[in-house]
Amino acid sequence: MGAIMKEGRPSATAIANAMMRAAHLLLDEEPTIFKDPLALALSGVDDEAALRATLERLETAVARNSTLELAQVLLRQVRVLQMLRSRYTEDELEEAIQRGVSQYVILGTGLDSFAYRRGDLAEAVHVFEVDYPATQQWKRERLRALPLAQPPNLTFVPLDFEQQTLGEVLPASGYRREDPAFFSWLGVTRYLTEGAIFKTLHDIASLSAPGSELVFDYSLPEALLDEESRRLMGVLREYGTAHGEPWLSFFEPARLVARVKEVGFAQVWDIGPQEPFARYCPGRTEGVRALNMNHFIKARVERAHQ
Repeated sequence: MGAIMKEGRPSATAIANAMMRAAHLLLDEEPTIFKDPLALALSGVDDEAALRATLERLETAVARNSTLELAQVLLRQVRVLQMLRSRYTEDELEEAIQRGVSQYVILGTGLDSFAYRRGDLAEAVHVFEVDYPATQQWKRERLRALPLAQPPNLTFVPLDFEQQTLGEVLPASGYRREDPAFFSWLGVTRYLTEGAIFKTLHDIASLSAPGSELVFDYSLPEALLDEESRRLMGVLREYGTAHGEPWLSFFEPARLVARVKEVGFAQVWDIGPQEPFARYCPGRTEGVRALNMNHFIKARVERAHQ
């Protein structure tokens, strides 16, 4: 996340994302897009009633610049976007595991609970959680308080993306450069400078054996958005700035694909919101749609990086 978060405190957006995952599971209509039964406990919210109260306060705050009805629609839209990115990425991971990938590196993990939710994959994949040190420490304290034992296939890797490099810290954590890996990087790039983003992408390519894959999401420039997407982005950017996590980077899809290839990935695909929305949201009736605000990049390494 951003480099100016308060020391000793977790990312505010990581906590908000956990609350959104909990709200989706507890409050949104079926079918559930993504199930994270640990999200509520990890968010620090005590129970469903406290979650509802927190969401109502957030809706009221958003409604100061619009209406309560619009605020509720926007927050539902945020939840669906976040669930789509998590579901899409973990489905891609499972396909990669079936192809022989044995390492999963989660960059900017936040309060993700994959290693704790997916004990069925403990023998198939080693999980490396790479995150800002203060957020990671807060999360580990939450896990101990629940209490939840650390899975044997999980390694925590503290990293400030603006001050350190992945190439410096990941090999020292037990990561095996000779084995293929799957990297996910969700909800992070918008908070980083372009220099930190492309240094990290270069490190991923350099650290990856043939057959390794990466999925990350990014935000489009405001000029490429429709009115509803611009409004939603404005709300999210205001929240991030108010909590010391301003949005710093935006990319045009074709140019980003070219730049990701330049750092060492042989195959790169830009994936807009329509594909995962059509796959995971058929028939939803709560007024959400595939807003063109965030895209995915999926990239693959096909030979050893020089």
